[in-house]
Amino acid sequence: MVTRGLFLGIFFFICISFVSAQNPITLHPKNPRYLFFKGKPVVLISSAEHYGAILNLDFNYVKYLDVLGQYGFNHTRAFSGMYCEGSEFDIENGKSFSWDEIQNPLSPRPDKFIAPWARSTTPGYVRSGNKFDLDTWDEAYFRRLKDFLTEANSRGVIVEMVLFTAFYSPTLWQSSPLHPSNNINGTEDIPFNEFHMQKHKKLFARQLDMVKKIVQEINEFDNVYFEICNEPYWLKGHPSSDSTVKEQQFLPEIDAWQREITRVITETERNLPKKHLVAQNIANSNYKMTSLDPAVSILNFHYAFPPDCIGDNYQFNKPIIFDETHDGVNAPNKRTEAWAFMLSGGAGYSNLDWSFTTDDPTGLGRNPLGRRRSGQEVRNQLKVLADVMNRFDFIHSKPISEKLIKNVPQGLLVYGIHIPDKEYMVYFLKQKTITYKKAVVDLPAGAYTVQFTDPLNGKSIKSEKINHMGGDATFSLPDFSDDVLLRFAKQ
Repeated sequence: MVTRGLFLGIFFFICISFVSAQNPITLHPKNPRYLFFKGKPVVLISSAEHYGAILNLDFNYVKYLDVLGQYGFNHTRAFSGMYCEGSEFDIENGKSFSWDEIQNPLSPRPDKFIAPWARSTTPGYVRSGNKFDLDTWDEAYFRRLKDFLTEANSRGVIVEMVLFTAFYSPTLWQSSPLHPSNNINGTEDIPFNEFHMQKHKKLFARQLDMVKKIVQEINEFDNVYFEICNEPYWLKGHPSSDSTVKEQQFLPEIDAWQREITRVITETERNLPKKHLVAQNIANSNYKMTSLDPAVSILNFHYAFPPDCIGDNYQFNKPIIFDETHDGVNAPNKRTEAWAFMLSGGAGYSNLDWSFTTDDPTGLGRNPLGRRRSGQEVRNQLKVLADVMNRFDFIHSKPISEKLIKNVPQGLLVYGIHIPDKEYMVYFLKQKTITYKKAVVDLPAGAYTVQFTDPLNGKSIKSEKINHMGGDATFSLPDFSDDVLLRFAKQ
């Protein structure tokens, strides 16, 4: 017989779980450096396509999302459609490739590009078809957007909705529906590197209209958060197309533009049922922020290895996510940088996986017209990391102190997170061929289970139990070529 107290406890638990499941992904209430979704703490780990799932009508996102679900991956980025790429976009060090070789999802075939705005009856869009009418929304686009979010949600995939991006060059700006030659509404004819500035009032008003519309249309979805702009530090140009640009540029006028986009997101949602997180793409590699818009909840970095951006921005008490990588089908490199990032206190790692192409959304290289690259190996290896992180109580963890591991030789990198006096995960990564036989770890007294795991396949290499009196504990390491995970849990 169920007692009244037990019944009430079960009732309240169900109520809390139900409410949690109805809220969008948010910051974890106990540790805002991580995320909370459907009543559970979550880290974002994925190997994902090149952002064209919504805007490319040829891309079968159901098959693609099935692959993410198969590996237990839970993140993807999606560009809004104010930008697309053409066959001229060079992705590999100045080499020239045809469209069919690249099969970039962000580069739709002629007549397969869909954007938030409807087409007019006037021919002349630079990449085929009629020009856009910025006064009319394309309902087919929003149906596709909502269906994509629905399919993603059914597989536990969270979508980073990227509203804007840098254009990088004049050519890419000329493909945008907001370019004056591509619409019938008379937007300003401006240099590409002034697109993201408030001074061009007619164009800026169109940008804000798009933000409001997208935010309103997808407010019902829980599995989404907004990124203001992809790589805003390249808004004034990129070294690949402008030799005068030497480095990332963090400019006051760009900061002001991003703050205004963020304000419009939050103001639009003020009277809507659900409130979504806003992410800001801070930098490539690293940048130590001195201040942050209070409305920004997530800090995104690209190419963030070594993961110095976490320690340098830890004081903001926000999730820090590595959401774009380079060379995304190089399994060993992706494995090692992902482990290093997540075991430094990162909240997410999303690999840019070039094996997902327009003609092969399975990522297995089954596209005879293009380069037949498979991402299966990198996905297998990242799944190991996802499984380990999901079995660890990361909400109560913090990065290890530099003093925890002693006598670290030159050429060996050490990263780790731990629940003090309870459980520790330490990741050793060799930068060169060195001999490292014994790890010295400063541990509290207690009985521990010690386990060495191969990060490549998740298999246990060896395990033992020890009774430790406190202070330095010495562990004999197994032979390893690249990396090894040392995990010890107090019994």
